[in-house]
Amino acid sequence: MEQLPTPAVQGLPGWPTLPDAPLAGVVQLHGEQTGTVVYVPGPEGRMVAVLREHLPAAPAVYQPRDLTPAPLLDPRAQRIAAGGLLAGGAGWGAGQLLIGAGQVVSALAGVGSVVMWAAVAVVASRLAPALLGTGRTATVHHHHTTVTNSARWWGSSTTHVR
Repeated sequence: MEQLPTPAVQGLPGWPTLPDAPLAGVVQLHGEQTGTVVYVPGPEGRMVAVLREHLPAAPAVYQPRDLTPAPLLDPRAQRIAAGGLLAGGAGWGAGQLLIGAGQVVSALAGVGSVVMWAAVAVVASRLAPALLGTGRTATVHHHHTTVTNSARWWGSSTTHVR
């Protein structure tokens, strides 16, 4: 059986058209088909008959991507860096506090040594006349006679009578 040439059938614009020339090959009747035949666009815009089971699986539908701009620096990295700066600042502040406390302790030690030396000087001034055999200046008043005895270092004294 010979096929007659079929003219090209015009469809909607952009749709593939039916072939202009007859196709050569084995003809398979509808009753002999083992599966469903579908027509898909082929090369040069022609429709090609393909068994449905030979078509690739439906393409996976992906969710649309989020195209909002990302921050310049990662927020988690910013938090970690801020925590490190906070810890460094706290350590520096604690060091400054300890330096200040050390200066206060040092000042108190200096004041304590001054107080100690003042106490030593007072005690020495009280003990020196007794240890060196000298006493304090004594003034004795009689009715009309005044005797003034002044003790000095190394056992010398001066007495004034009036």
